[in-house]
Order: sequence, then C-alpha cells, then structure tokens
Amino acid sequence: MAMTHGPAGMRQRLRCDAARLRQLSEPAPGRVALVLHASFQCVLLHRLSHHCQRNGWPRLARLCWRMNLIITGADITPASDLGPGLFIQNPMGIAIAGRAGANLTVMAGSGLSRDLQRCDDVGAGPGFPVLGDDVWIEPLAGVIGPVRVGSRVRIGAGVPVTQDVPDDRDIQCPPPRVVMRTAAA
Repeated sequence: MAMTHGPAGMRQRLRCDAARLRQLSEPAPGRVALVLHASFQCVLLHRLSHHCQRNGWPRLARLCWRMNLIITGADITPASDLGPGLFIQNPMGIAIAGRAGANLTVMAGSGLSRDLQRCDDVGAGPGFPVLGDDVWIEPLAGVIGPVRVGSRVRIGAGVPVTQDVPDDRDIQCPPPRVVMRTAAA
C-alpha cells in the first residue's frame, strides 16, 4: 500500500495508527475512547503537524507541535516522517526527531535524536537517524545520531544506539552486576 503525503495519505496513516492502537491495547478502545486515548492524540497531533510542515505552513505546524507538547507531553518535531502504524505507548517525555518506517513502537521515555557532533546525512537530514519497519524502542532507550536501524529490530530498555544496526536484531544492555557492599571502616 503506497502512502502519499496529502490529506488522503494522512487519513490512511491515521487509520493504520488507530488499527495498531486497537491491536496493542487491552482492552481495545472504541471510537470515543480512541479519540480520548493519549497515544492516539499524540499521533494525531504529530500527523497534523507533519502535514502542515510538508505543505509549507510552518507556523501552523509549530502550533500543532506545541499543542502536542502541552497536551500529551510528546516532543515530535514536525519534520519527522513516521510511517503508518505508529504506536506510542506513553507519550509523556518521549522525543522524536528522525525518520521511521511502518509500525514503529515507542515506549515510555524513549526517542530518536540528532547528534550535534556528527552531521552525516543518512536520509533524515544532517545528524538524524533513520529506522526501518517494525522497530520497537523499549523504555528509556534511544537512537542517537546519523545511524540506520534496520527492519524488525527491537531495542531493549535503556540501550543507547549510536551505530548502524542490521535487520532482524535484538539490541540488549549487558545484565547489571550485583556487587556486595563492603562495611565502612
């Protein structure tokens, strides 16, 4: 299914976003509950912001971005091009600046960000990351800088990704070490 960036494309993406929210939520929200769901509000406001940005209405795009920040706590730049099926579990505190394919899942406190020190362009603009389809970003994880993350990748909790990741991978932190306390002298 080819997605366009006009009003019809935005509606298509929103339908995919709503279907994915229903698929991943327990219990699946009805129409009214869907509109009141913070995850859907966050995605809707981003879709509006991105649509305005692409159509040359930067002030309106910034207003939608600001509303998203105030209402849901999510900081998703208007320039971020996120594919259909976007699911943001807990919008408060997430930050997204980059490009992603279909079915991106972002959990609490996670995000995509630019690296100001590295300004290579891998497809999302200087310093920004690009993610493939079906990427899961678990709580407090992040993709930082001009890196490419392949499709079907799961980034574990608390993992900072700063280098390219091929398709079909799980990225995990090393397990924490438990150290015995020594008695103070």
